[in-house]
Amino acid sequence: MNTKAFFLITLFLAGAATCGAAETQSGVRSTLSEVTLFFHGAELTHSARAPLTKGENEVLISGLSPVIDRNSLKITATGGAVISAYEFSVDYLSQRRISPVAQRLTDSIELCRTTLQQVEVDRSINSQLIDLLQKGTAKNVSGSENGMTFAELVQTMDYFRTKSVELESASVENRKKRATLEAEIKRLEAQLNDESARNSRTAGVLKILLNAPVALNSDFTVSYFTPAAGWTPCYDIIVESTARPIKIISKAKLRQTTGVEWERVKLTLSTATPGNGRTAPLFNAWFLDYQYARIDNDAILSQNAYSYRSRSMAKAASPEPLELAEVDATLQAPPPSPAEMPHYIYIVNGAEVDARTYTTIDPSLIASRTFTGPDEAAASWGDGVDGIWHLELRSSIDDYVRTSENEIDITYAIDLPYAIPGNGKEQSLELKTQEVDASYRYYCAPRLDAETYLLAEIALPERLNLLNGKANVTYEGTYIGETDISITTAQPALTLTLGMDRRVAVRRTKVQDFSTTRFLGTDVEQTFTYRLTVRNGQNRPVRMTLKDQYPISTQKDIKVELLSRTTPPTFNVEDVGVLTWEEELQPGETKVYEISYSVKYPRNRHLNL
Repeated sequence: MNTKAFFLITLFLAGAATCGAAETQSGVRSTLSEVTLFFHGAELTHSARAPLTKGENEVLISGLSPVIDRNSLKITATGGAVISAYEFSVDYLSQRRISPVAQRLTDSIELCRTTLQQVEVDRSINSQLIDLLQKGTAKNVSGSENGMTFAELVQTMDYFRTKSVELESASVENRKKRATLEAEIKRLEAQLNDESARNSRTAGVLKILLNAPVALNSDFTVSYFTPAAGWTPCYDIIVESTARPIKIISKAKLRQTTGVEWERVKLTLSTATPGNGRTAPLFNAWFLDYQYARIDNDAILSQNAYSYRSRSMAKAASPEPLELAEVDATLQAPPPSPAEMPHYIYIVNGAEVDARTYTTIDPSLIASRTFTGPDEAAASWGDGVDGIWHLELRSSIDDYVRTSENEIDITYAIDLPYAIPGNGKEQSLELKTQEVDASYRYYCAPRLDAETYLLAEIALPERLNLLNGKANVTYEGTYIGETDISITTAQPALTLTLGMDRRVAVRRTKVQDFSTTRFLGTDVEQTFTYRLTVRNGQNRPVRMTLKDQYPISTQKDIKVELLSRTTPPTFNVEDVGVLTWEEELQPGETKVYEISYSVKYPRNRHLNL
């Protein structure tokens, strides 16, 4: 190497070392810590720690979702580090960590394939042995003319038969093993594909440029919005009997395909719908003309949504609920150790425990803690007792869910850490259980459906904070079916359909004697009369709501009249022609109702009667 070349290489290495000293690069993997899940979308919050040197630094934070709204990125760093720029990108070459379930499936597939290869080797060797046996036996038999005795021939044939049966049996067994292994591999591969079908094979990476005043370990918090997640409300409605309150179990179905496994995250469900910056519509002047473009109102409909930025500001302005540790700090201080104060009594869920058991209880399991002073303690436990600590532990999911009703949404903060896989499968989560009084009645509209339905009416449903969703109904220990809960209609009560009950029977028949057709000049007048028979086959009184309908005319030459034979209804909604009868039926009682109406129209026309 000549002197000039050596000088250039030395100069290049010195320049590279100088550049490396000016800016330090480090890469860290983030940990998903919090998730706020909306009906459509989620806000994910990651945490990471990276060492920084004094001056300029470049930090690569991996482990983020590749599907994000980049405008929603928010980044903070501790230690006085100032973020000057950041860039989000998708790493398409990243090797994702395989889930434990997928790993077990992969290992099982490999084991089955190895066993299948051994079976194939055995099958090949067995086939060769059969071929060799056939050729050897044929050769020996053909050589019998040159000295093989009859006894030797019989011995050869017996050996051929025994060995052939043995080899053929092994072949049959190998074919069975092969078919079983191939079916098992196919089943495991289908399960593996289902397990990882919606998992992204890419990963999000965030490159941050920042300046640190001193060398330190800085904690980073990264949050963003992703559309690849959501939840749906659903319910279990349990009616033990009409004499007892209804139990409503509110649940959530969660799903996520963010490409990030949610492992032991702090989960909050929100009823809000981030609108990605959409704003409420405003009217412009509406100028009439003989030819004007139709205004597409559908494109500017208002929605119950708010922007991601607005929610972040509102969230920052509103104080967060106190954590369990902060709540505990507001109570009286925990008791001293048994050695210092040996005369405390410890009661957990009504049962006495020793001091060691009391002090080792996980604080996250505590629902409430109270202290009884020496005077009251001595009255119930005798002299020498300096106090009683009462502890109530959380006993159901309701104790771990904090519900907050804000101006624009309802949130459910869950204190239990949750793990939700990223395969898109729905995960069910129980939120809370409520019991509410209801009034029951039976309902039938035989013109539309001959079945009688049991309905439950809940007054003032807004106090329950229910959302629109599907509900599984169980009545008297039997699963009835699925119904809908709808709280969007402006009704004073929430009506739930609990199922059909054929013990309250309704029959609708046409009364021929009072159903006629008459020709009046150029017009036709038809009369229709129907009889509705209701029977209560139960051993207790029931409230019954019965409905029927007569047609409404929209043409001046079609005249409809409700006739006097009609049983006087409780209500008559004339604009839709619906009659309603509401009465209480005693056990075994039968009641009869009639609806009769006439329709007059031109005889050269046909109606949909």
